[in-house]
Amino acid sequence: MPSKNTRLKPLLCAAAFFGVLSAAPAIAQYTGPSGGAATTGSVNVPSMASHVSTVEQALVAPDDAVAVIEGYIVNRLKHEQYTFRDDAGKTIEIDLDDKYLPPGRQINDKTRVRITGEVDRHRFRPNDIDVKRIEILQ
Repeated sequence: MPSKNTRLKPLLCAAAFFGVLSAAPAIAQYTGPSGGAATTGSVNVPSMASHVSTVEQALVAPDDAVAVIEGYIVNRLKHEQYTFRDDAGKTIEIDLDDKYLPPGRQINDKTRVRITGEVDRHRFRPNDIDVKRIEILQ
């Protein structure tokens, strides 16, 4: 005949399991104030992603800032490395993988494009942009 303890183990496990499940929503819900000015004990968290729209901003932007800049690819430095110039005449190096180039379209230094990517910040050299999308504007 099974002992009393072995019959209670499944019941205790089930009770513990359902007890944890019923407590989970209470832990995951935020019930503090919404919107408005910060109150004592609360923290305003700034947006993590900075947005950059000029080369000048990209050169001083934090790492992984989102960059959307219009201008021209004016020089090929090496495979998948180019110089990009914006409308203000400022230049920055960009990393542009061949897979992002539009198929069947030629881009030269007179082709106006919009690049979208992330700023890569470096310690001992200027920032560059890792391009994730390129659009031909003309």
